[in-house]
Amino acid sequence: MEAQFSQRSLAFERISACDGATLTEDEIQAIKQNCLSGLDCTPNELACTISHRTCWRLVADGDDDHVCIFEDGVHLSSDAGNLLSKASWIPKDADLIKLETFNVEAEFYHKRPIKAQDRTLYPVRGMHQGAAGYIISRTAARRLLDKTRNDYGGVSYLLFGPTAAKRADLHTYQLYPALCIQNMRLSGDKIPRLANLLGHERLAHIEQGTQALAAQAKTLSRGVWSQMSRNMKEQARRLFVEPYHSEIVPFQQ
Repeated sequence: MEAQFSQRSLAFERISACDGATLTEDEIQAIKQNCLSGLDCTPNELACTISHRTCWRLVADGDDDHVCIFEDGVHLSSDAGNLLSKASWIPKDADLIKLETFNVEAEFYHKRPIKAQDRTLYPVRGMHQGAAGYIISRTAARRLLDKTRNDYGGVSYLLFGPTAAKRADLHTYQLYPALCIQNMRLSGDKIPRLANLLGHERLAHIEQGTQALAAQAKTLSRGVWSQMSRNMKEQARRLFVEPYHSEIVPFQQ
């Protein structure tokens, strides 16, 4: 990371992360008992959330309007320095700007593009995995710390999940093409060995699991009228929902 920042003439501050191995069983159970999401996270996942919260506190107590946060297993675009060396392109209403692609489909409102130098910003819709690279505003950091103080359901869930993010009233954008990608996802799917180190075994092959469930669902018999009813309800719902686009956000080397 130091080499990448140096090559792009970017100043940075290293924040020591929490080590999941240092969390006691009492600490882990206390967190889980009070966690609003009810998600059963591993010690390493809890430690990752604690580490990000440490960064949010520094941002909330600092003087900068926006701060960029990276995890340490990230591959940056060659032109990252051009974008991150200035803040004039950041929209005034931006609470979060996701710089990363997770190589899974993401949903965003494609009819509201905002120019960001040679890239584009799109408002994000729904859950968006990955928290290895994002820009957060000082006000958003304060709201997150307040509205999700008893929630340790995972960093992606807190930042880009439909429930936690809504609770904190966050206005989120996706940078397109993405500025960074986790090294373990450069080749496409997540590498299981690296996923195990992070305690993310359940997410290592989430795409394959989703496809398997979808294939299984197709084999179930469904009543014709029941299916027609669902289709009609979906069409009616879309009349009142802003159109959105779903795709894998590309990474620009």
